[in-house]
Amino acid sequence: MPKKILLVEDSRTEALRTRLILERAGYQITTAANGKEGLIKAAEEKPDAILLDTLMPQMGGFEVCGRLRLDPKTLDIPVIILAAEDERANMPSGDAQNCILPKPLDPTRLVNRIHELTNGNGHTPGDVQAELRRAQRQVEEAKKSRTDFLANMSHELRTPLHEIMGMTDLLLGTELTSEQQGFINTTRTSSNALLSLINDVIEFSELEAGQLTLEQKEFDLAEPLERTIEIATPYATDKGLDLSTNIAPQIPKRLIGDANRVRQVLSNLVTNGIKFTERGAILVRVDAEMQRDHEVELHFRVKDTGIGIPEDRHEIIFEPFQQADASATRRYGGMGMGLALAKPLVKLMSGKIWVESQVGQGSTFHFTATFKRVQSAARAAVAAPASAPVQHLEILLAEDSPTNQLIAVANLKKAGHLVTVANNGRIAVQTFEERGRRGHRSFFDLILMDVAMPEMDGLEATKAIREKEKSLGGHTPIIAMTAFTTKEYRDKCAAAGMDAYVSKPVRIDELTKAFEPFLTPASAEPEPAAVAPVALQEALEIVGGDVDLLKSAVALSLNELSSQFADLQQALAQQNAKTVEAKAHRLKGIMGNLGALAAREVAQRLETMGEQGNLTGGAAAAQELDREMARVVGFFSDPGWEARARASQGASNG
Repeated sequence: MPKKILLVEDSRTEALRTRLILERAGYQITTAANGKEGLIKAAEEKPDAILLDTLMPQMGGFEVCGRLRLDPKTLDIPVIILAAEDERANMPSGDAQNCILPKPLDPTRLVNRIHELTNGNGHTPGDVQAELRRAQRQVEEAKKSRTDFLANMSHELRTPLHEIMGMTDLLLGTELTSEQQGFINTTRTSSNALLSLINDVIEFSELEAGQLTLEQKEFDLAEPLERTIEIATPYATDKGLDLSTNIAPQIPKRLIGDANRVRQVLSNLVTNGIKFTERGAILVRVDAEMQRDHEVELHFRVKDTGIGIPEDRHEIIFEPFQQADASATRRYGGMGMGLALAKPLVKLMSGKIWVESQVGQGSTFHFTATFKRVQSAARAAVAAPASAPVQHLEILLAEDSPTNQLIAVANLKKAGHLVTVANNGRIAVQTFEERGRRGHRSFFDLILMDVAMPEMDGLEATKAIREKEKSLGGHTPIIAMTAFTTKEYRDKCAAAGMDAYVSKPVRIDELTKAFEPFLTPASAEPEPAAVAPVALQEALEIVGGDVDLLKSAVALSLNELSSQFADLQQALAQQNAKTVEAKAHRLKGIMGNLGALAAREVAQRLETMGEQGNLTGGAAAAQELDREMARVVGFFSDPGWEARARASQGASNG
């Protein structure tokens, strides 16, 4: 009977090649596309050996191996790690290399090693486990070095590019001859292309290392589609191509997910379609693949009338630096990163991506993605009309580069804002404190904070400002403005107490968008400060400072909100005072456990109405409770709350 081998590999091309090698050698092969699927199949099928890729999204090969050794069902199954040469260079030498094979795989070496392990001539499971633990420690150190390198490379590339693009934009705002205008436009186009390439390479590296995560925020599905078309229209118009979108009517208008990543995948596919289409049209269509109570699976299609793709290239074009044929790069440009980046992003959204195409007949790229439905208690409050006039802000800019200061001040003043400049973090803290000590009416409206500065960096400066606010009062929004773009630094910014994040090169439209949550209509009368939706410190005290326990409580509680609130509304409609009392009491407990003081107070009022048998005003109170619960859901939907909670506990423990 042939030996059974489980291959855990996320690359379809590598999986197919390895499978063919082993099947020709007489082995029976089962494949898994990711670590989670591999663990399930290993426990169910109990193969004679397991081949594990090292770098896979969400769960890498070493983590999978560690979990296999913790499960009695899979403890004794021999494991071989498959590592690329650059990964292997960072792994230990000696005996530990015996359980690691380099990519690209040598067929003879692979078959021989499998034969040794499955016939008892290789290392014992205990030997392999010890070797893998040693190898894993060294790989973790290599991964940290890789993360540091990515962060530093991002910073070093983006800093001069920010200055080039910023000065170019300022120059475009001056009087130029037509010849000069052409030169500057070329510079701007080339800068944008370079920025796009830098973003793709860094994001692809983060995805490979499992360091990129998705936001879970409410959004309008039409927004990422419209934004994609808006960006792509000039390129399509230059080639005489039509662009259109179609969203099936049964799809919910608002969903919960990562709108930016949806737009990014669509943008890559649409741009790809425009690049390889000389005449005709590009159509983006969205249909509902499957709808459930709490989530919906959508099917996106991007159809073009371009040159088409040979059938033998349908899989490989999703690998990095690959195109439909070798001449495509020379003729059409590009580095072959767009589709390679789209593939792991779609996988993060619990979907899959594929292409249907024939040479000369165009292509249709498909991908699926799963989103949560917006429940009634999570309805967002209606925003102020975009056309309403907004206030001009008094901004503190903490930035050490004279060039960056010039660019930021010029753009901010052009938008009508008043700017005070601090040359480093220490001066920024001093300036903020002096403003507060003088009893100024509102400190600064907003702080723009560079991260890498001499004497005191932006993270330390933010922590110092947040500490001083405890005695001075108030909360001034702080927006990170930095060339560090990795997830690690975004998390550090949130943990330090920053409210938002923009990456350099900073464009004025991106900066303006970052300001929006902190702007109020200029014509509006000042209102008393709203009570925060959640008193995080109180919520932590309830769970004894255990952030992980609070996370579990949040998940359980928010899952219960919709049904409890629906029962409350039904009881109000039926004028059933006892049920109103019971349901309001339950909601009061849920909100209280989460530190949602305002929502708890409204639920208390409804409970009192039910207890007294007087439901007058109950409908209005229920609407108010719905709004307050939506604020609570919004608070905990932002992943930054966890970082702030951990930072708060760290400060308390320190």
